Amino acid sequence: MSETATQTSAPGEARDPRLDGLRGLAILLVMLYHTTHYGLARTALDEALTIVPSVGWSGVDLFFVLSGFLITGILLGAKESPTYYRAFYARRVLRIFPLYYATLVFFLLIVPRLPLFAPVDYFWNPGANREQVWYWLYLSNVQAALTGAWQHRTLDISWSLAIEEHFYLVWPFVVRRASERRLLQICAGTIVAALGLRALLVATGASPLAAYTLTPCRLDTLATGAAIAILARRPGGLTALARQARVALPVAFGAFAAIQAWIRLSQPAVAGYDAITLQVLQLNNDPLMQTIGFSLLCALYGALLVQVLTAPTGSRRARIFETRWLRSFGTYSYAMYLFHFFIGFLAVSLFTPGDYPRFYVPAQIAFWILAIGVTWLLARASWFLLEAPVLRLKRSFPYWPRS
Repeated sequence: MSETATQTSAPGEARDPRLDGLRGLAILLVMLYHTTHYGLARTALDEALTIVPSVGWSGVDLFFVLSGFLITGILLGAKESPTYYRAFYARRVLRIFPLYYATLVFFLLIVPRLPLFAPVDYFWNPGANREQVWYWLYLSNVQAALTGAWQHRTLDISWSLAIEEHFYLVWPFVVRRASERRLLQICAGTIVAALGLRALLVATGASPLAAYTLTPCRLDTLATGAAIAILARRPGGLTALARQARVALPVAFGAFAAIQAWIRLSQPAVAGYDAITLQVLQLNNDPLMQTIGFSLLCALYGALLVQVLTAPTGSRRARIFETRWLRSFGTYSYAMYLFHFFIGFLAVSLFTPGDYPRFYVPAQIAFWILAIGVTWLLARASWFLLEAPVLRLKRSFPYWPRS
């Protein structure tokens, strides 16, 4: 999610704007998931409004597929570059570190000292300052897995950024040394191993957060995107994958929806806003979801990626992902991801759909507009004030020496 839409082969090629649209869909799913008040739904119409948001957590998996695809495409295109490692890591640092560490400074060092956000434990475990090192070192996913609990109200989402960072650290070395055939074998092995590890953790009674947040458990989505990038370089490119994707997309979607429905229907009924909300937010902790469900997301979002990128120009599918507002969400998705949790908490202090129980649908829509709209505005400001100026420094780290 920290990757901007970029070229899929050799550095310098034009990028497909639909990738920004896909990233826009991913961040929209995640924000809907975190800003929906599930426990207030009473009627069938109310419940219908929460169906898509309740699976919005899977937007992170779409981010992973996109990152695997984009990063692998960049690395393959620059594989023979004399500045391969230097350029890649310098560009990654410029893209990721400034905003991430600025966010850490704000939430870990500034917010706890502001009376406005007292009590401090609303955002951070009291007396746990020594635990900040997990965030500074991109290990928050490991901390969540080891403790079996989230630690910080607004920084817990950094678990997925940690996984991507681990991928960035290792994958360039693999790509540089392996043939494309061997890379495909590694991707296939990774996909199988991730499922096997998740199944093992589930079977041994490990914390659900372990299978959800540990890097080896979630590498299958990144490997799926990487495999698509490798296959895209073969004769026929992505077009050769279009037929399989056309079949895989509805099959994977139907199977995933069936699993989601089965889990929800098999859960015991609960009452109360907090209980219902917690039940919905823990759907991704179900053993069936953490094993087969996560693997289905690889197929679902991998097929979606292929289908979108191979859609004929002017087709409805192409136009959807070329929509300006969706592409803008994709452009600003990194900051939106880091900011939206915090903005959602602040928005609750103004109003919630619970203030209007008889008008849940319009109230929830109004809350989405408020929380997501403010997040977009702040992310846009972040882009122009911090991210874009820093990204201009990328020109100092070309993959190929200037002639």
